[in-house]
Amino acid sequence: MVAHLMRMKLAITVNGWKKSTAQLVFAILFIAYMLFVLVMLAIGSWFMTELETEARGTVLALAGSVAVLGWIVIPVFFTGVDLTLDPANFATFGIPTRKLVPGLAMAGLVTIPGAATLLGFLVSVLAWRDTPGAMLLAIPTTVLGAVFCLCISYAVTGLLAGITGQRRIREIMSLVAFVPLVLAGVIISGIAQSVQAAVAQLPAVAQVLAWTPLGSFAAAPWALAEGRFLQAGLQALLCLVWVAGAVLLWQLAVDRSYAKGRGSGPASKRTKTGLGLLGVFPGTPAGAIAARSLIYWLKDPRYSASLVMLPILLVLFWFLGYQSGEYTMILLMGPITGLMLGYAISADISYDGSAFAQHVTAGVSGRDDRVGRVGSLLAWGVPVTLLFAVATVWMAGQWNLLPGLTGLGIGALLTGAGVSALVSARFIYPVPPPGASPFATPEGGGVRMMLISLGAMVVVGALTLPELVLYIVALVTGDVLFQWLTLVAGLALGSFLLWLGIRMGGRWFNRSQAETYQAVLAATG
Repeated sequence: MVAHLMRMKLAITVNGWKKSTAQLVFAILFIAYMLFVLVMLAIGSWFMTELETEARGTVLALAGSVAVLGWIVIPVFFTGVDLTLDPANFATFGIPTRKLVPGLAMAGLVTIPGAATLLGFLVSVLAWRDTPGAMLLAIPTTVLGAVFCLCISYAVTGLLAGITGQRRIREIMSLVAFVPLVLAGVIISGIAQSVQAAVAQLPAVAQVLAWTPLGSFAAAPWALAEGRFLQAGLQALLCLVWVAGAVLLWQLAVDRSYAKGRGSGPASKRTKTGLGLLGVFPGTPAGAIAARSLIYWLKDPRYSASLVMLPILLVLFWFLGYQSGEYTMILLMGPITGLMLGYAISADISYDGSAFAQHVTAGVSGRDDRVGRVGSLLAWGVPVTLLFAVATVWMAGQWNLLPGLTGLGIGALLTGAGVSALVSARFIYPVPPPGASPFATPEGGGVRMMLISLGAMVVVGALTLPELVLYIVALVTGDVLFQWLTLVAGLALGSFLLWLGIRMGGRWFNRSQAETYQAVLAATG
């Protein structure tokens, strides 16, 4: 069974390379990169004998922990370890899971990541070449470490398959994975500042990890090299325990996958009753559209993705203020929040896709459509903008700036919503389809989207200049009166521009529904 599954995996991989030149090129580049990493690791392990035993053990235990943690976490957030030999595909063949799991494990070791991990663990043995006993012990423990990485990765992804397989969860995870990418600079800067203070603690951290599934595989030879024979034996025994536990978890995941593949256990579905948000908003066309749009905000990540930047910016501004001791930049969060939220519905009709046909066939008026979409945004956008304004003023300790910042934030929100009410009805451009990554750029829509977005943002910025000028005067003169004038100007001018945007957008909507629908269909392919 094991040999058969390994041959099957190799055949599937080779056939995939034969069918797709791009896949073959990518595989060659990936293999070349893995070979480069392995050579560097081998060279580093060879010269690691120049270090003291404690330093070697610390480095290997920490590196092994990172490798194991990577195998656990990365597949969950991305595409999984390997789906070509999904256990559910074998459900109809009646293969006992106790035979299938070892075969899948060995088949996983002939994949590029699996083979690279096994070789990477093995070359780390060279670090103990000056200590024969530790080197002999390192060979089986590192092999067990590679097997554990594969088994625990399959086990975790298999047990979470019922959750991560859901579209909503995948979309949420893509947003979560996006956050550390954006904050990478802040994270790296923070780590760099704390490295010097943390270096002295690394051996103690490694000693703790040595008793966990993360570091046992690399730490057992370390203990033997330092003469801690009992500890080395216990940690080597733990390596077997961790692998056995991972196999049992994987067995459970395969059993569940078998049950799914056989279609056993019909899923029970709860029938929801009631109108939900449709029962909360007024029973008018505008109210129905507002309820539907708010549901989109709650459930469609293409909408919620625009909100990810707000907490990220807050953390970024706070971090910059923490470094400099001056929290002035964080005060920009209120106006920035209003500006971003106001512009967030500029592609509303584009996101509707073919569902926009319901507005056309139902004879919805332009005014109701615009009011409904803007109303769903303002229902929560106004409180969020106020919250950011108040929170940032509190963090900076400058309560005297609250009226002006509130005027700027609410004014930018209302102005942006008014501009969006016109732009979303006038300009249609390609957007990510439902189910796709909210950060994807559809083919052929990048330049048009950039130009429209840039133009709209310039217009919003120009229309909010009166509030901005008043606020700058308030800062320069220190006169509280101008703070309140900024608030009044933001509310008054923003409300007028919102009304004007809804009126103009509604007229365009009424005048060109058929053309707009054709443009939506063309944009969605």
